[in-house]
Amino acid sequence: MPGVRVEDMGYKMQLNGVDNAKLVFDNVRVPRENLLNKFSDVDESGNFSSPIKGGRARFLTVADQLLSGRICIASMSQGVAKASLAIAMRYAATRLTVGPTGKSDYSILNYQLQQRALLPLLARTYALNFGLDYVKDRYSNQKEDGSEHQEIVTMCCVIKPLCAWNVENVSSVSRERCGGQGYLAANRFGIFIGLSHAAMTAEGDNSVLMQKVAKERLASFKPNAVKEVQADVDSTEYLHSVLANRENITFMTLGKKLMKAGKENLFETWMLQESDLVQAAAHSFGERLVSERFAAVIESADESLKPTLSQLYHLHLLSVIENKLGEFMLSGVLSPEVAQKVSSRAAQLCIELTPQSLALTEAFAINDEMLSAPIARDWVKYNEGDNQGELDCSY
Repeated sequence: MPGVRVEDMGYKMQLNGVDNAKLVFDNVRVPRENLLNKFSDVDESGNFSSPIKGGRARFLTVADQLLSGRICIASMSQGVAKASLAIAMRYAATRLTVGPTGKSDYSILNYQLQQRALLPLLARTYALNFGLDYVKDRYSNQKEDGSEHQEIVTMCCVIKPLCAWNVENVSSVSRERCGGQGYLAANRFGIFIGLSHAAMTAEGDNSVLMQKVAKERLASFKPNAVKEVQADVDSTEYLHSVLANRENITFMTLGKKLMKAGKENLFETWMLQESDLVQAAAHSFGERLVSERFAAVIESADESLKPTLSQLYHLHLLSVIENKLGEFMLSGVLSPEVAQKVSSRAAQLCIELTPQSLALTEAFAINDEMLSAPIARDWVKYNEGDNQGELDCSY
């Protein structure tokens, strides 16, 4: 068609099955009848009309069409994280090396190095899955009057970055913990890492989305009602209260700084001075939300599952705090005395959960054909012959 050009965007790191392209109109007049007019229209006289008042409101309404895509990307991220963990756990359980006897009869999964790397990621992937399930349910079953929509928008915008960042961390750490075998293309971690970077960028750059999360959450923020609980790293109720208090403090601090800045200094404060605080506030909202949903799942779970789920939840909370220990201490929600106990308790939980780790990844129900990684199957037999690093499904 004259004046219309469609040009391929070029070869990407991964996801080349998604055919991204540039669509260029050069002096092309689009007939009025062909305009996309769900939210606004132009009549025969050229008069513009829309039931949505205000340019920004119309922009946000159109942008909301990305919400389902963000949920899909979060779901994809979870699938990749689960596959990475399933492969890494299987390999760690079957890769034998030197143990206490001096013989190569000791699974590397027994090493604290493997446990401290993989078990917290397993706990977080479970936690995010419960959070994502809740967001999916709220998105699919929101009230028709639109009264819940803004809250659901914020949840969709926070769960995508959290899942995307998690899969990048999971795939990178899993690859490293599988050593040279993890570096072989046949074992798929290269694909997973590429997919994770697509997830961090598509449907909204993660950190930019977190700015939206902070803005929307701040507009409707009411401090969490936090029950005072005795400080104890063995109490998940206490650890959750730490997350809730952290959210209260970050949003109240951000709100005060913006009020002090006033309208004329709003851009400079938000974009040039307090970016770290904006990101911290959005993260604190997401972590508190995910923690709440994990606790709710445990409450309604089958009694036989509660002990293991409770250990996973406990490890997840400790890991969230451990990863940003300095921030929690500086904000005053965690004392130095309690902070000193976080890492050792997390390490102990890793030991306790290790016997369940394979069962926990098998619960993802990803079969051998879908994993398609030699080290997730009989990798010893796979390496008996000259396979040239290629996947052979006959082994």
